[in-house]
Amino acid sequence: MRLSRLFMPRLLLPALIASQPLLASAKVELLQTPALQTTRAAQSVLTNLHPFDNGYLVTGERGLLLQWQANGQWQQLDSPVSVGLTAVTVLPDGSAVAVGHDAAILRRAPGGVWQKAFDGYDLTRLQIAALDSRREQLQETIDSAPDDADIGELEYQLEELEFNLEDTRAELETGPNKPLLDIVSAGGKRLFAVGAYGTLLRSDDAGSSWQLHSASLDNPDRFHLNAITRADDGSLFIVGESGLGFVSRDSGDSWQALDLPYDGSLFGIATRAANLVAFGLQGHVLVSSDGGDNWQHQKVNAGASFLGGTIDADGQAVLVGHGGIVASFPVAQPDAITVRKHPSGAAFSAVAAQDGQLILAGQFGVTAWDMKRGNSK
Repeated sequence: MRLSRLFMPRLLLPALIASQPLLASAKVELLQTPALQTTRAAQSVLTNLHPFDNGYLVTGERGLLLQWQANGQWQQLDSPVSVGLTAVTVLPDGSAVAVGHDAAILRRAPGGVWQKAFDGYDLTRLQIAALDSRREQLQETIDSAPDDADIGELEYQLEELEFNLEDTRAELETGPNKPLLDIVSAGGKRLFAVGAYGTLLRSDDAGSSWQLHSASLDNPDRFHLNAITRADDGSLFIVGESGLGFVSRDSGDSWQALDLPYDGSLFGIATRAANLVAFGLQGHVLVSSDGGDNWQHQKVNAGASFLGGTIDADGQAVLVGHGGIVASFPVAQPDAITVRKHPSGAAFSAVAAQDGQLILAGQFGVTAWDMKRGNSK
């Protein structure tokens, strides 16, 4: 199971110690404590970037939010939380929404300040309501079944629901333990956020309020949902662990499973036009040139996992990951892969292409890199 594009142990820690009584108060403090201002914010662990205002919005550890320009200039933004932030997106009206650990969701209206709109306690309450509703439905089905009906399986499901409900209610005491890992604008005011244990959240009011939509996915084992993206035609794609993948052709009103030729963890997916590139564990890459109907599977033998990726305007895919790995290939020729290593050897979790150079975010901050010249700034 992967809960982070960079450091799995750091993000698994809350789940491992969630039973300790002091944890809840610690989480509340992090969810209510603004991020510290630091002169080294641009050199801290940074997780994701999104184009914004001729530069990029960047998320990072300890609640970091930055605006960064390709010339190296940057400004740290005021953030209302100190939990790690994992992804950010911008809506058509210019508002922005970021997600992170403990299911934190931050929102900034155009010209406004960042405010917390949602957190793991809200998520837990939504999950309790969903489990309660499902339990009532199952109980009604069992009560109305004919006397000679075999209801053994239904009773087993009801018992499992009772256990899940008990555990979920306990999270209100022990504190949140489910990070959100990615977010996407689905057009208009609609947003989707995905995360650990099969979490799928939807907002129809630009991030002000959120609803739980995990049950709309065929994911009974609650595999982690690691990434979500929107294609140029409006289709939405989700990938996750154990080769999990979903597509929606109707702005997220319904979802269908993807038939992917790989059953390991996928950490990200990039799209441009009808081209899609999904990537993940130990250099596995999946490529589609027809909007996700058919896929080719490639394996890059570089001893590293891919954590971030993009497709540029020329149809060139660029993937980044552990150990400074930077792999590139034409989407039309996925077997023509060139592998380079950034001189820092850093783990990179996000990449963008701009003006012939790469914008890289990861272990040692954010930097622009000219692959051909080997220059960084």
